[in-house]
Amino acid sequence: MCRLQGIKIAAVLSAVILLIALLPGTLRYLGSAQSSMPVSTKGEGYPLTVHDCRGVDVTVKKMPRRIVSLSPAITEILFCIGAGDRVAAVTSYCDYPPEVKKLPKVGGYLDPNVEKVSELAPDLVLLARGTKRDIIDRLSSLGFTVVAVDPTSLDGVLSTIRLIGRVAGEDARAESLAASLSARLDAVTQKTGALPEESRPETLFLFSLSDLFSAGPENHIDNIIRLAGGRNMAREMRVPWPQLSMETVVTRNPEVIFVMAGHGGEAKCSQEHALKTLQKDRRWRTVSAVKNGRVYLLDDDSITLPGPRLFDGLEQAARALHPQLFGTGGAK
Repeated sequence: MCRLQGIKIAAVLSAVILLIALLPGTLRYLGSAQSSMPVSTKGEGYPLTVHDCRGVDVTVKKMPRRIVSLSPAITEILFCIGAGDRVAAVTSYCDYPPEVKKLPKVGGYLDPNVEKVSELAPDLVLLARGTKRDIIDRLSSLGFTVVAVDPTSLDGVLSTIRLIGRVAGEDARAESLAASLSARLDAVTQKTGALPEESRPETLFLFSLSDLFSAGPENHIDNIIRLAGGRNMAREMRVPWPQLSMETVVTRNPEVIFVMAGHGGEAKCSQEHALKTLQKDRRWRTVSAVKNGRVYLLDDDSITLPGPRLFDGLEQAARALHPQLFGTGGAK
């Protein structure tokens, strides 16, 4: 399991690096606010038109029977709302729920194989921010119905669930899922929302211990830290996924450090190992989180994939940041 997590973190970091390179064009193309998407709580029938995150209107002519998902989070949502039996193919990074592993693969979620998608003749293609613009254009030009989503917050995930439920013809199940997740969000924010700034620990998120890639402003990880009652140390960076310097870390002196659980090889999948690794470096030993043993692991998918399990990540983070409010045991 830990070896598989190591592979997944490598894939996530590769995607992050490519996204950084693509940001100027990609964000303009897929940058509309997710909250502006229309939401339906009942099936309205077909044809129906939705406004996706590209800022375009997409008409879904009939209930889709063959859906291609080009995002692990979208795949998870489809199965959670009962549309999994209509998923015709997924990306090579989609591995949840377990049934997904048996489905045909069409490549990565940044650069899927258009020819493989075309051969499957889908009546709906769902994709997320990061898919290259030329690929989206090619899929649209081939006549496929393409809907793009871009959840950058927990509220955005809820809107995305409702939107996917609408286009997939699973309004009721999507609304039920969104309502249950919203209740979990409220249960956390009722305790953290009124916390004064001085009670919010300065929090550093790291994809791994080796390269200091973190989460800047305006993304779902930043949103989780804030809602869980912390202050994201990288909140003032100008890019969503910055690579920090050790000097910056020491200067900002985070009180809590979150590291993805799949940050290393087989011997590194423990919170104790993460802390001991940092304690070996004299620079890290000066950092408050290391001195006080407040280094926590968060499950990869529950912190990186903007789907239903992101709310698990919120609860894990909240328990780690404020054990006096939530108890312990959330972070590994």
